Amino acid sequence: MLLARLWDACNDFIMGAIVDRTRTRLGKCRPYLIAAPLLVLVATVGAFSATFNYQQKPALTVLFIYLTYILWGMLYTMGDIPLWSITALMTESEKDRTRLISLAKIAGAVGTAIPLLSFVALVGLFKERGVSWIFPGAGAYGYFMGALIFAVVGSALFQLVGFNVTEKIVPPYRKSSFFRNFALLRQNRPFLQVILSGILGSTKLMLASCSSYLILWYYANGRETGTIFYFAVIGGGYFIGTLVAMFFTPALLQRLSKKDLYNRSHLLSVIPLVAAFGLFYFQQDTIALISILIFFVGVLQGFPIVLQVAMVADSVDYLEWRTGERADGLCFAGLTFLNKLQAAVSYYGALLMLGLVGYDSALMQRCVEAGGSAREAFPAVMIALFAIITLLPAAGSLLAVIPTWRYSLGEEQHRQILGELNRQRRARKQGRCEI
Repeated sequence: MLLARLWDACNDFIMGAIVDRTRTRLGKCRPYLIAAPLLVLVATVGAFSATFNYQQKPALTVLFIYLTYILWGMLYTMGDIPLWSITALMTESEKDRTRLISLAKIAGAVGTAIPLLSFVALVGLFKERGVSWIFPGAGAYGYFMGALIFAVVGSALFQLVGFNVTEKIVPPYRKSSFFRNFALLRQNRPFLQVILSGILGSTKLMLASCSSYLILWYYANGRETGTIFYFAVIGGGYFIGTLVAMFFTPALLQRLSKKDLYNRSHLLSVIPLVAAFGLFYFQQDTIALISILIFFVGVLQGFPIVLQVAMVADSVDYLEWRTGERADGLCFAGLTFLNKLQAAVSYYGALLMLGLVGYDSALMQRCVEAGGSAREAFPAVMIALFAIITLLPAAGSLLAVIPTWRYSLGEEQHRQILGELNRQRRARKQGRCEI
């Protein structure tokens, strides 16, 4: 997984550079958005199609996993980079672009939640219908069918993008080397500030990625059947809060600048996070109080999700204004790379911290089966679990504002830049029409 993630990170920037060098009658992003969904469909189905048993052929199984998973990541990147890059090419209006990003993030969040909630149930429908001559067991067939159904639906929805969007902004084109495109990023200070902010704030994601450990052992006492309720209350509150924030971000930007909303939401999110740890420390951590606080954390962390994409899109305009070259692909490749880096840091960082306090799931499970309470028997682990989803995200929120406290691209400056670029684009378009 580590090797696959490292290659995936490099692959983002390679694909971004390829997008920036693409010029076709369909545009620079649309060709990939038309081709990628079908390829992702085939790769997804392929990744769940091993017809051999790991116990009998472990080396072949691992090789199959490597090849199909890495191929899937490459093909998904082929669609993911153009998907977000095209948001900077669809409209000349900054407000319209922010609304598009807001709606896209909301749809993405809902789309992510649906398979998380229903995939296990879908697999269960086919669990007892295994085809032994194709799959080594009924379980493998169930996962294959679940993946097939979601792959078909997801790819069909993904395909709508390439067929229905229009690249209204025709970027200037200067033939340049592969490495010169990377050198351009050094001149894009707003982009570097946003990326550095995201890197420093990586631990914010620990709340979403590691809350399952806390719910399982602290609230459900190791009984998986009891986790559904707590996931619905705590996770649902965070999810709804995030959706609310993403929906209202464009409206709030009528009163606040992106910089102010980005920094203030990070700083304010520290309050409910620290308060949640305080409730645990003083043994007042009822599910109702914790869920309310987590809802507000979701709201305050939802604004930066939209703003991060919008600020990167603004930085693309800034780079074009400063250098005469437009690097949509590379800039948004930096954003997707950041998302993967944040996920890795939050997840593996949490596992490292749990290892330091002696987290042992098998030992805790035996304690529960003997009639004990994991909450009382492993206090150090419980402190670590609460710290991971509260104090570490709070620290990440504080660190995230350091690079953007003096954000270099103000709203007025960006409006002037965008106005100047739009005049230049119309002049180029008129010149081509006259010719």
